[in-house]
Amino acid sequence: MRKAALVYIILAFTLYSCVKPPTYSVIPQIAFVSVSSSNIINGFSDTITFSFTDGDGDIGVNASDSNTSDSVCCGIQHGDSSCLRLPQFDVFLIDGRDSCITAFASANVQPAGKYKAISGTIQVIAGAYNTKCFGGCPCSLNDTVTYGIILRDMAGHLSNTVHTTPIAVYCP
Repeated sequence: MRKAALVYIILAFTLYSCVKPPTYSVIPQIAFVSVSSSNIINGFSDTITFSFTDGDGDIGVNASDSNTSDSVCCGIQHGDSSCLRLPQFDVFLIDGRDSCITAFASANVQPAGKYKAISGTIQVIAGAYNTKCFGGCPCSLNDTVTYGIILRDMAGHLSNTVHTTPIAVYCP
């Protein structure tokens, strides 16, 4: 009986030592997954889902910097990426029509277990607006938007940029 228990213990330790940790880069890597709807009405929300990996597990914003509201800033079309450095945000949607950035704060993701590398998905609920409905244009015109997505980790590393599929925004 003792020999069998010893064999099981040794076997368990052997199998446990064979588990290899994931080898993700400390720079977050993201991939577009989906949008909840590719056709929406002006002013309504769409859910954008993307996946991420991060080798040092520092996704989120510092508690002292957190802010529950989102922020919009324009300027990246002129090479100004200062919006991507706002400390209270870590998820950035770049409007493909005018390069305006909407910034969001994700939940802090804490690695569980003995390995720091993490992976998962993030969903962002973003309002989609038909820019053709503003400025006196007749609202019978439709618009299409594609968002670029960037994720920044707590160390300040910016992920690769991925793009959503086109989203048609209809005026009512």
